[in-house]
Amino acid sequence: MSQLVVAGPRLDAATVNSLRGCLDEALRSGSGPLILDLTGVQTVDAIGLGMLLGVERRAAGAGRQLLLRNVPPRVARLLRALGLHRVLTTEMLV
Repeated sequence: MSQLVVAGPRLDAATVNSLRGCLDEALRSGSGPLILDLTGVQTVDAIGLGMLLGVERRAAGAGRQLLLRNVPPRVARLLRALGLHRVLTTEMLV
């Protein structure tokens, strides 16, 4: 059964600890895909990107998939520019 966590509006040094805690709890308590909804995300910095990669690695280690859902165009461009679209599974905001 998939689990949904909603992020926003920032993924940065000020917010990642709280979001990481929510994602880690969801990883421990469930099974199936872990869905992170980014609909409201406006800003992502290097700390936020690092947190996403860390959660992806822990999810894979637990036999689960992290799915970034409703990725805003600005965030999608950043992921593509950095080559992270090859590592992180995304669904675009339409």
